[in-house]
Amino acid sequence: MSEFTAFLGDDAGAVTIDWVGLAAAILLLGIMVVYAIFDGGVAGLVSSVNSTLTGVVTDIGTGTAPSLNQTCAKTQKGIKCLK
Repeated sequence: MSEFTAFLGDDAGAVTIDWVGLAAAILLLGIMVVYAIFDGGVAGLVSSVNSTLTGVVTDIGTGTAPSLNQTCAKTQKGIKCLK
């Protein structure tokens, strides 16, 4: 019976409860910050980048890829392959 009364009197696990509560509060605060950032901030940024890049013209051709047997070399105007 003395082991049972010693178990009831032991408060070593009480510190664990404090740390669990503190970790839960920090996690909740982090979730709230991430939600606030991604809710409006990133959506506006993506919209701005999308509208900026809509009219951009690239210099990439859509021709066929060279065969593996061709020899290619880099020139001032791009990559040229010998037939």
